[in-house]
Amino acid sequence: MAALWETPVREYMSNALVSVRPATPLDEVQQLLEDRDVSAVPVLDDDGVAVGIVSTTDLLGVAKLEVGAPRARLRVVPPPQRADSLMKSPVVSVDEGAPLREAAAKMIEHRIHRVLVTRKGKPAGVVSARDAMRAVLFHHVELPIERIMTAPVETIDLGEPIRAAVEQLADANVRGLVVVDDGWPIGVFTHTEALRCRSLPTDMLKTPVEEVMSYEMFCLDKSTPAYRAAGHAIQMRVRRILVVSERRLCGILSGFDLVRVMTMDDV
Repeated sequence: MAALWETPVREYMSNALVSVRPATPLDEVQQLLEDRDVSAVPVLDDDGVAVGIVSTTDLLGVAKLEVGAPRARLRVVPPPQRADSLMKSPVVSVDEGAPLREAAAKMIEHRIHRVLVTRKGKPAGVVSARDAMRAVLFHHVELPIERIMTAPVETIDLGEPIRAAVEQLADANVRGLVVVDDGWPIGVFTHTEALRCRSLPTDMLKTPVEEVMSYEMFCLDKSTPAYRAAGHAIQMRVRRILVVSERRLCGILSGFDLVRVMTMDDV
């Protein structure tokens, strides 16, 4: 099976490269991430060279919950105000001819969900965890998701206030929390929802996280084959799948977990 991941990155990469300039305001970066449904964008200079990358994690890291005045909001406060003040560099990249296994190894090593793909040294696209899902589906990987899921899961009760969810998300250093009702998952609260809370009224921060959580979730039994989980994620356009056993949450499966399949020798 390992030989399957020798397929060149170009076969699975996304050619539509979403990027920003160094001087792009952070508010615009955040809006672009939401509009294009991506978690990170490369920063390109005037010559088209990738000089950094900005992710939702970076944005959330400089967000600040301000209270006091008539409104409280989670906002990005200056400095920084521009993409080049917040971006991480150097950018992790692979050549378009590199094997998928190499791209997957870099995602795992750097704990990122996408790698920039270059052609003759210039950005040509990206290969992401979502692209990895397509590869797992295409190659019909039958490994049960129980073997690759992440556990335990960071959860929050549906009745906890939004403020608590924002704080837990930051403290746990994860991309999302699973909102539960008596142990059963009913939704998720991710970086996207946290950043959208930037302009909430003060009283709203005291309301249950259920009011602002995302319903975009999908549950599968822990015995489900990886290829089938990948197919569901692609078709339903969800970033993560909640793994259950006997009606109890036991793990979470993200694109990042499916990327790890490409680095396993015993699949």
